[in-house]
Amino acid sequence: MLRKMAFIAMAMVLVLGTVVSVASAAQNVANTNQKGSLLIWPLVTYSWEGMPTQTIISMGNDYYTEVWVKCYWVTQRQEIQDFMFRLTPNQPIWFSAYTGEGALGVTVPPFDGPRGELKCWAVNAVGDSQISFNHLYGSATILQDGNTGFEYNAWSFTARAPQNAPVGPGGVIELTGRDGAYDACPQYLVENFVAFRETPVEMEPVVALVPCKQDLRQDRSPTCTKAKFDIWNENETKYTGAWRCLKCWVEFALNEIDVAAVTDPAGYGTGADKFTLRGLHTQMARFRVTGQASTQCNGKISGCSAQTASPFIGVLWHEIRGDGVWVGTTPHTAGFDGSGFVLWDTQSEPPQGAGR
Repeated sequence: MLRKMAFIAMAMVLVLGTVVSVASAAQNVANTNQKGSLLIWPLVTYSWEGMPTQTIISMGNDYYTEVWVKCYWVTQRQEIQDFMFRLTPNQPIWFSAYTGEGALGVTVPPFDGPRGELKCWAVNAVGDSQISFNHLYGSATILQDGNTGFEYNAWSFTARAPQNAPVGPGGVIELTGRDGAYDACPQYLVENFVAFRETPVEMEPVVALVPCKQDLRQDRSPTCTKAKFDIWNENETKYTGAWRCLKCWVEFALNEIDVAAVTDPAGYGTGADKFTLRGLHTQMARFRVTGQASTQCNGKISGCSAQTASPFIGVLWHEIRGDGVWVGTTPHTAGFDGSGFVLWDTQSEPPQGAGR
């Protein structure tokens, strides 16, 4: 029992210690400790089978004027649902991903998940242009069975333009870190994790990754890339050769990074042993993940005929099975990658009635 409690405490100290620390990043790189004009929640989930799970999204406007917000749900099946709502001055709101219901006066379409992500950004009232409004912030609270869960801050991108001014051409959100655009994405993500083990308590590290290149238009092209992992154990031994092919969004247990290879002859990834106690030989390790264009992923996923290198943002958490405990955080960042973008369909101002 004491060993079991020690393992649980180790995971909680690892993750909670990360939560309260401030990730070091350049001033023009997105992070989870600032306000911005574009917010991304890399993990949204719900389930009412077995152990009920739900996600509550919160957002706030830290300014004395109102703003319109455009959002897109993106599911693991690459299906999208857009919606738009108004935030009044200094207003905090919340809504359930499962029902779409929430704060007084705020109702959005429910998330047609059960797993995926959410993107929201400031727009003008017409909805034909993204604008600079660096006063938005948000978080996601993921609850499991009403007894446990974790909360993480949304990734926030500041717009590098005057307040309420358009930021680039409508429908093209450029994540370059330059003036007239938004913050860039980090070059890579890095984080410590507890190695997967089955005794004295089963503890599983899980990650959700979102590419920083994404097309949300109706006639969109998917982002197909490879997440390449480098791992170091407590003895500074380095492990390579762990990778996962993905399309637009992915969530998986690190120790099951190649589980699809068992069920699909083409395979999706490899290197599961490099995240386990048996393979690492230490209780804890760290990973560094980068996005690559790779011929290893050609033909592995339906609809992915071309590969692209893309940086990531994401969420990491540990599931402690048997005790029903989840602890989670957002990974730390390093470097600068100004190649990201978000493409979306704008809407036009209604035509005026004919004069008389």
